[in-house]
Amino acid sequence: MIYKPAFTEKMQEELRHRKERDRTTYEQVMKKIAQILENPKIGKPMRRPLTGIRRFHVGSLVVTYRIDEQAHEVIFTSFEHHE
Repeated sequence: MIYKPAFTEKMQEELRHRKERDRTTYEQVMKKIAQILENPKIGKPMRRPLTGIRRFHVGSLVVTYRIDEQAHEVIFTSFEHHE
């Protein structure tokens, strides 16, 4: 069953920015988000103190998200350069 997507304000802003300035990366991220919504556990779980947050890479960028099983949604929280 496909999960519902939810985006933090920070994530929405970054996606808008990428859509306008870097269409290729935007499309790669949206494709990966669609995969995550089908199977949210494919992202790599993070360690303490970020327990409960997962991530995936798109080039040199990292997208973080968390899964809300009760609401059956995936909340995408950030989209930043990997450090």
